[in-house]
Amino acid sequence: MTAAATEGSLDFRFDSPELKKSPWALLNRLREEDPVHYVEQMDCWLVTRYDDVYELFNDPRVTGDRRVWKYYQRPKEGSLFRWVDDYGLMALDRKTQAMQRRLIGGGLTPRGVSTIDQKIKEVVDHFAKPLHGRTGIVDLMGEFTTPIPVVVVGHITGVAAPGVDDRRFSQLAQEVIRGFFNYVDEEVRERADENYVQLSAWVRETVEARKREPKDDLISYLLTAKDGDFQLDEESIVAQVSAMLAAGTETTTSGGTLCITTLLDHPETLERVRANRSLVPQAVLECLRFAFGGLGGTQRYALDDFEYHGRKIQKGQALMLSGGGANRDPSVYDDPDTFDIDRDNSGILVFGRGQHYCLGANLAKAELGAIMDAALDFLPPGAHVVKELIETESLGTFERNKSCPVDFGDGR
Repeated sequence: MTAAATEGSLDFRFDSPELKKSPWALLNRLREEDPVHYVEQMDCWLVTRYDDVYELFNDPRVTGDRRVWKYYQRPKEGSLFRWVDDYGLMALDRKTQAMQRRLIGGGLTPRGVSTIDQKIKEVVDHFAKPLHGRTGIVDLMGEFTTPIPVVVVGHITGVAAPGVDDRRFSQLAQEVIRGFFNYVDEEVRERADENYVQLSAWVRETVEARKREPKDDLISYLLTAKDGDFQLDEESIVAQVSAMLAAGTETTTSGGTLCITTLLDHPETLERVRANRSLVPQAVLECLRFAFGGLGGTQRYALDDFEYHGRKIQKGQALMLSGGGANRDPSVYDDPDTFDIDRDNSGILVFGRGQHYCLGANLAKAELGAIMDAALDFLPPGAHVVKELIETESLGTFERNKSCPVDFGDGR
């Protein structure tokens, strides 16, 4: 937080070192004093109250289509970002979007995900096995939470990277997703596009293979699935699955890392869950509520001028729906700054809501549960995050961790 914000003004910069370390005090003030706050640095409105975030996810006055954004620059022809902007889910009319979501989501229902629970466990155990008995400092992000999601999503979709190891596949997918951040520089976008060419080529090869010989995977399902007379064409399948491979890595990697570090910061709760694994699902949800999202969040764009809580929103301006603000709102959660796995988290907005509820939410929760369960088996008592060794990278005005160094101790 800037000195001005500390002294009374709520002006701040997203890239403030103090806010990167802990945004919670500022979020508490914003909810109380200015819940729809204008951020001059980004010419956007930061929305921090749960009820407002809940409403704006599906408010007809705003859209997720970033072509409406006043600072939108049309990507080059043939690029991933051009396709996503012109034909992705957010670019579609509500009827077509609903049909596409039903088709894609048909393979990602709770029942559908339950059929691959064993495969998820096998993937997680594969990466967890080398961590048993380790000592010293271990980068859990590099060795554990980063490679898992892309391998799992690869199994679900049917896409495998020929001749490339799992970690390289994961790195490639993460390079793609970095380009989706609104405020990154052109170099990041160009690198994302280059990696997308390779990623989509593998998806396209899989589509062709499944046309000849269908298997029990999402691509085979999408090639024949229909919603009435509506059916996805092959180009849409390639783009949607490629985007799924990219998006499914970043969020689950971040979520898995946060689940582990949050438990490590609360050792009494960690030991309680270690002793009773039936608590894992509720512990995952509380970790997400407590630690995921921070100051920023999902962006929506104003379709026209309108007034919201006395603020004059201009056509084309962005509204940022703060996940951290909503999920620590005291009007919804008692004592929200306390980590409590016994609370009711059925209403958390980490995965959005309504027509914009995350299609991969069921899969993500299954993966995060498996990641937490496996980590409880290899994390020794007293393990802790070495925060001064965490490596970060800047994505425009935002920052993400690149490593999660955990001290496993000396084995004694």
